[in-house]
Amino acid sequence: MDSTTLTRTLEIMVRQGWVQRRRGADRREWRLSLAAGGEAQLELGTPPWEGIQALLAGKLGGAGWNKLFKLSNEATHAVAEQGEIL
Repeated sequence: MDSTTLTRTLEIMVRQGWVQRRRGADRREWRLSLAAGGEAQLELGTPPWEGIQALLAGKLGGAGWNKLFKLSNEATHAVAEQGEIL
């Protein structure tokens, strides 16, 4: 995710009361944490997320599920090695 998209998305989450922020050691740094509203959203979203994961794991089987995680991690590392992508 590029920095502009991240900044815009975080600002929306702050306005919604899901994330709180405070200044860090210098003016360029922000400290972010989950706000009470964000905790509530997380509680609402966790059961459906876990349900979908269980359904997918059941359909893929143990070996397929492990392959999916391995491939996801490899893709994430490949992108991270390239740095920010346009």
